[in-house]
Amino acid sequence: MIRAVVIAACIAAGVSAPVWADVPGATPLQVEYYQLRLTLPPGAAVRQTLKRTTESETNGKVIRTRLEAEYLSQLSRHPDGYRIVKTLVNTAFKVEGAEADAERLELEKVMQAAAAIRDITYIADESLTPLRLENWPQLRNRLKAAMRRSGAIDAREGDAFDGLYGPMTAETAAEQFLPEDALLAIPHNLGLSLNNPYRLDSLINGPFGGTISARESLTLTAWDEAAGEAEVLYESGPTREALDAYALRVRPALEQAAARTARIRKAAPVPVGDIQLDIGTTCRYRISLKTGLVSRAECQSVRDIRQGDDRRRHRENWVLGEIAK
Repeated sequence: MIRAVVIAACIAAGVSAPVWADVPGATPLQVEYYQLRLTLPPGAAVRQTLKRTTESETNGKVIRTRLEAEYLSQLSRHPDGYRIVKTLVNTAFKVEGAEADAERLELEKVMQAAAAIRDITYIADESLTPLRLENWPQLRNRLKAAMRRSGAIDAREGDAFDGLYGPMTAETAAEQFLPEDALLAIPHNLGLSLNNPYRLDSLINGPFGGTISARESLTLTAWDEAAGEAEVLYESGPTREALDAYALRVRPALEQAAARTARIRKAAPVPVGDIQLDIGTTCRYRISLKTGLVSRAECQSVRDIRQGDDRRRHRENWVLGEIAK
């Protein structure tokens, strides 16, 4: 996530402090930086609301899930920033478009298990970016027990659960279990100049293994002292050139895998076919100048994969908000 490197964008100068471009022979250019300072009192609590719609399409078959939830997070100071106890206040979950009742039932079992974990404690940095889950082994055991109770996994599938989550570190678990908290933290404590994008390069995991070069940008698009709000646009994803280069790079491995499968099945290899990818995330934030918290965020994540006749389309849309209590 961008927060690991975007700290470099936090300008040490004060809000609206002028910076002059010193170029010999040129007219001095004034650039004003604005800081979105996070100002929370000791022992603060933050109420977080979430609406998430996930739509997955596999070769024409569409499954849509809708989640609405409300959380209350209690903050206390920690050497790394904050210790946060996040408690689920209420939640509602719905599955739409599943062609088979069995698929709908399995999804509902998983969400029932997730809702049974009413609280998560984690360590966050000064911008509230999740760093690691506290007592991750115990939380992992609680989740496994909840999935057993809901019927999401049986005794045999418990081994698969252990294989997936057993080696997972507390840091990786924070990324997986707190994605919305990471999204909300992106504009916290940023220092940006108006309509002057801050850009950086990064790497993201590719759908066929390995990594893809990506570009990220943050743009302060509005600063309204009267309304007490600022607006920030966040965009992240690989360029078309990077996606095409990645597809070319993974093709030999996919062809080798197809050949191995054909040998096992004693059949002709299935051609890999064209590889087309579309990956990216966009968020539009409205931020309170009083607290630095995100009053509203609208985000969309796109992850479309086409390999020959196999087509997989994945969309996630969020409406998020947080206020100090």
